[in-house]
Amino acid sequence: MTKLRVITPIISRGFRDEDPLRAAVPEGCTLSHVFLDHGPASVESAVDEVLAGPGVINAALTAEAERVEAIVIDCMLDPALDAAREVVAIPVFGCGEVGLLAAAEHPGTFSIVTVLQRQERDFRALAARYGVGEKLASVRGINVSVLDLERDRETAVAATIREARLAAEEDGATAIVFGCTGMLGFDAPVATAMGWSADRVIDPLPLAIRTANAAVSAGQGTDKTRFPAPDPKEIRGFDAWPLLTATMAGTS
Repeated sequence: MTKLRVITPIISRGFRDEDPLRAAVPEGCTLSHVFLDHGPASVESAVDEVLAGPGVINAALTAEAERVEAIVIDCMLDPALDAAREVVAIPVFGCGEVGLLAAAEHPGTFSIVTVLQRQERDFRALAARYGVGEKLASVRGINVSVLDLERDRETAVAATIREARLAAEEDGATAIVFGCTGMLGFDAPVATAMGWSADRVIDPLPLAIRTANAAVSAGQGTDKTRFPAPDPKEIRGFDAWPLLTATMAGTS
């Protein structure tokens, strides 16, 4: 059985509905899921990303020590993705990278429908980083915060449908990718409302889980020539410092 771990990089336990998460697990996989002990309540800004970083690193080190075989960072902004890849040898996938690359494979252009419009700058930078900036037609916020997605799911789904339609009609998008993994399960109602095939509306978390499973099956790991372990140095105030120190020393 492949052992995967989803790291939700926030402290808001109870935010993630476990049922659709476990429904996304491929056959032959076991999935464990953790939140952070220290960090932001949600990730909606560059400040939140920085605050989530230490917890993501801690959780990645812990996962590898517990013999987990692949990690998925459960956030479209990919907080500490490269840092996690530096400290572990097992494959680490960010929902942002997986989702944007999948959206860019469709003919034409794609749009990101996300929670808040303030994230447009971050997503345009992320698309450029992953080499798909020219395929990004627009970023549209639904004006519902991350933590309100499940509090009023009906309103959030309706707003997502509205912005997805505008992305297609006004921006020319031929595919939609959700800009928040809190929109887990929104893909079916959005595709149905738009009359689109299911593959044109990308729900990034299930896709990242399937991608991680495939990577383990193929025997892939993190390319340590691209993401070498950090050099040894003193670190204070970090929960997993023994694990990180061992990684830096090349003894993990």
